[in-house]
Amino acid sequence: MQPITDALQASIIRQQLGAATQWLHDIQVFAELDSTNRWMLQQGQCGEVCLAERQTAGRGRRGRQWESPEGVNLYLSLRWCFAQVPKNLPILSLVTGLAVVDALEDCAITGHGLKWPNDVYYAGRKLGGILLEAVGSLEQIVIGIGLNVNMLPETGAAIDQPWVSLREIHGAPMNRNTLASVIIERLLARLQTFPQLDVAQFQQEWQRRDVLDQRPVRVLSGSHVSEGVACGVDSQGQLQVRLRGGSIKTFSSADVSVRM
Repeated sequence: MQPITDALQASIIRQQLGAATQWLHDIQVFAELDSTNRWMLQQGQCGEVCLAERQTAGRGRRGRQWESPEGVNLYLSLRWCFAQVPKNLPILSLVTGLAVVDALEDCAITGHGLKWPNDVYYAGRKLGGILLEAVGSLEQIVIGIGLNVNMLPETGAAIDQPWVSLREIHGAPMNRNTLASVIIERLLARLQTFPQLDVAQFQQEWQRRDVLDQRPVRVLSGSHVSEGVACGVDSQGQLQVRLRGGSIKTFSSADVSVRM
């Protein structure tokens, strides 16, 4: 087990926040949770952030396990309450991804991008993931973010897909408190303006970050397989794929798995 070299501390994270503090209710840091998203769903307040040094039952999309070793990565959840259900709510997970990649650039990380619908990638390897869950009604959303920060190869040996850490990309350990504060800052700013989202601008931003754009993909939807070339997202945040015959087919994130 890797030692905790930069223990997460709510006071340090809050000190490094700028204007976002006005929208933040509280920051909770735990040594261990089954899942930060689950804690937030059950006990979190609007505008509250929850982090854990370790998760015993971390979850990814479609119920997959998220490997969550102690003291080396970032497991962060935020509960947000809109006044009413935003008309572009299906796009929120993608907008969250944009906040994360912007935050990484703020921390001098470059070359990363987003794999539809909710993964952060670098050079063909997974760097992080995003999981959104509704709290009863759709006005309240829990946003979960998991990032491989300082995890060493031997610690993540059980992960069943190519992955990378910020430590490997950066060439040195990353400060997780600073990273958490920058992500919270970027995410809260995006959430504040999300109800007035400019969809065309969002699509342009997504295209600049899209690691699938103009690449061959295989889309699994139930038992059906579609193959074609990814060509961005539509105004609903759905993946667009140009099939071999030239037609465009769209896919919702709710029921598909994409392979490059």
